[in-house]
Amino acid sequence: MSRPLAIAFLACNKNPDRFREDPSFTYRCENLALALAAQGHEVTLAHLSRPGWGRRPDIVVFHRPLLSWRFWWTQRRLRRQGVRLLADVDDLVFDPALAGQSPAVLNGQLPLRALQRRFWRHQQALRLFDRITVSTQALAQALAAQPGPGGADRIFWLPNAVHRRWRTEAEPEVAPCAEPVLRYLPGTHSHDRDFALVAPVLSALLRKRPGLRLELVGPLSFVLDAPPGQVQHRPRLPFADYLAEARRPGIHLAPLEATPFTACKSALKVIEAAFWNQPTVCSPLPDAARFTDTGACVATSAEDWRHWITRLLDEPAVYRAITHGLRSRVLRHADIDHQALAWLEAMRPRAEHA
Repeated sequence: MSRPLAIAFLACNKNPDRFREDPSFTYRCENLALALAAQGHEVTLAHLSRPGWGRRPDIVVFHRPLLSWRFWWTQRRLRRQGVRLLADVDDLVFDPALAGQSPAVLNGQLPLRALQRRFWRHQQALRLFDRITVSTQALAQALAAQPGPGGADRIFWLPNAVHRRWRTEAEPEVAPCAEPVLRYLPGTHSHDRDFALVAPVLSALLRKRPGLRLELVGPLSFVLDAPPGQVQHRPRLPFADYLAEARRPGIHLAPLEATPFTACKSALKVIEAAFWNQPTVCSPLPDAARFTDTGACVATSAEDWRHWITRLLDEPAVYRAITHGLRSRVLRHADIDHQALAWLEAMRPRAEHA
């Protein structure tokens, strides 16, 4: 039997005091760490500037690494100690040539030159790793096309999964019909253009249906031609409080503008809603194709958005067919315990396989 390992996850973002608040770190590192800890391994969650592990780790995962003196020195020291080094990236942040199509630039959050520089730093850091885990197959293809050693052989697909802390929550019963609530939960400040894609459809539906409500939770700038009493907008919540929002009944929305960046994103919003037996009307990103029989109602046009929302609201039989047993079905694709076993088999230090 293989011995338990010491596994550390290092956040590489700017703020060492708030790295646990990053949704990407929550799903890519914390979730996997919880599964590994349940399997008997010693895990550490820390920031690059404050590693703080008890004993020398066997594996260190750098989350979204980018080139800096601290990063270079840390990875070099660990490599000399025989530690197995991995990187994890869940967004298309490593190709400077595509920086102009980034949501951060398109939504006016960052200047192009600053983002190009940041992408270059990600690109250079990732070249130093033998193995890199990614959240989607589209992202794996984009990374494999980058110059550097190893090519596709060094890339491991670790899809996003239901958060392990949610697994202790009781499964809700499937409602006989849809609650007249549309729910959009943007997690970051880069979704204004995404929401604008569906705003006209939502405005028309709200005007036509006085009993329909739209609930928005998270940072979002938007314009809707709809009665204000039917629209509720609340600020982003910490992940610990996000559970209460994700489980509330309603039809979830996940619009995404068609760009190289959104094509590489995961269907995490579909996964979260499906765990609570709720459907999601979503844009046709590649990762969502895995969930077309698991709560994802893919909309490729404005008419598709209207069609799916209307059917879910007006046809109880359709709603029940899509949502019945949805939790168990989504866990077939998004079970972090199973994914942790596959991850560990692939990433365990070579000597441990002997």
